[in-house]
Amino acid sequence: MPPPDSIVGYTQADRVRVRLVLEDRFLLIDHAQEYSGDTSLGCLSPISCVSAPSTRILRQVSIVYFNIIWAELVPATLQNQPSVLTIDYCQVKNDKKATLDHVSFLVDAQSERACEDWIDNLLSKAYKNTIRNKRLLVLINPFGGQGTAMPRYMKYSAPMLAAARCRVDEIETKYKGHALELVENMEGLEHKYDAIVCCSGDGIPHEVFNGLSKRTDVAAGFKVPVCQLPCGSGNALCLNLVGSNDLQFATLSVIKGIPISVDLCSLTQDNKRYITFLSQALGMIADCDLGTENMRWMGESRFTVGLIMRVLSGAKYPCRVSVRISHESRTQIRQVYQEHKNKQQISTSEHSQLPELKYGTVRDPVPEDWKTIDSSSLAVFYVGKMPWVSSDALFFPAALPRDGYLDMILIDSSIPKKEIFSILLGVAEGKHFDSKYLHYYKVDAYRIEPKAHSGYISIDGESFNFTPFQVELHPGLGTLLSRTGEFQAPGI
Repeated sequence: MPPPDSIVGYTQADRVRVRLVLEDRFLLIDHAQEYSGDTSLGCLSPISCVSAPSTRILRQVSIVYFNIIWAELVPATLQNQPSVLTIDYCQVKNDKKATLDHVSFLVDAQSERACEDWIDNLLSKAYKNTIRNKRLLVLINPFGGQGTAMPRYMKYSAPMLAAARCRVDEIETKYKGHALELVENMEGLEHKYDAIVCCSGDGIPHEVFNGLSKRTDVAAGFKVPVCQLPCGSGNALCLNLVGSNDLQFATLSVIKGIPISVDLCSLTQDNKRYITFLSQALGMIADCDLGTENMRWMGESRFTVGLIMRVLSGAKYPCRVSVRISHESRTQIRQVYQEHKNKQQISTSEHSQLPELKYGTVRDPVPEDWKTIDSSSLAVFYVGKMPWVSSDALFFPAALPRDGYLDMILIDSSIPKKEIFSILLGVAEGKHFDSKYLHYYKVDAYRIEPKAHSGYISIDGESFNFTPFQVELHPGLGTLLSRTGEFQAPGI
């Protein structure tokens, strides 16, 4: 016998009869009573608020399944008293901001068995594409967000994870590199957890991926999905996976997240090898990110002010770029984007160790088939694997989780300053992609050798030595936890 699609309960306050119906996309709560007058009844969601003619209002409330995180029937404590059906859910606004809420109804004793079956049906729909009761390793950087990461997590995220009956182990990181050590050395990581949640900026995810790369069984470690609760100054991973940097909406997205395969990259510099998941930068972008520490009192605007100052001064960053270009015309890049957009899947790699480097390290000769660009006037060198690098910077609109390519941007300082400003102003909506002054490539490996004696190199937002480095891509090596199973970007 199929589980019921509807049950009847009663409001706790006034015992109004309520019918709860499982529709295709949402739970419909139908108060089977008509109201008169001008009383405003409100609504949990705009999907199905129905107004009857004249002054008679039929009260209907709907909650989309994605927003429902738990439901249960609590038995009565006294004999002959009804049980209580409680549904925990999130109210989600159009700007992807969420708040935790719940509704409760009384259920007659004779309806309890049907209600239990109905709850199973409801939760099956609410968790259709993912698993319930996720086992989560939450790594909290207490210094993130100027020291607000822990109190914000406890206030906004922890109650939601508890309401969803997630099984959570929380660890507070003590120093730089602590998350890397924890992930590298934790026994049974891949069997104990359904995801690693970084309550931080982008620095902890960077450490997590590098910790996974050092484990004995690399393939198993990289199959554990990584995600982020936005509690730092840079939260690009969350923005790309969730489409919002609202902490409660991000928590809801962790609860409902879908594992997706993602390309990761190896970076070699000096005698070391690192994993990079987000971006690599030299030039104005790295300079404004890492070289404006003395302007922190300005908040996020320090980056914009720093960029304006450098464009007006005609800042140049001489370097040699050697690159293996796969696609360089906008037409080719659009074709690649459309071809790969709907081809995301979980990696089935069986490598027990980190993949071998196809192109050697930064200390090896540059492969003969790579293109070399020797520039004395480079303004921007920026390479990324995700579309958004911040909430107002869609630098890599053609980036996809697993297309086998990195997206590379080059801008020369010799072009008119107004064109540089035009490109940078267009970044907020990805409009810079079509600029004729912008070089946009799909690549799978490159090397950059700065010619200056000092400067800034930013890797996933972290400061690295100002020395040559080489990067190559590993298709589908990592796993992320995405709200919808893809990156949250408008595309091209």
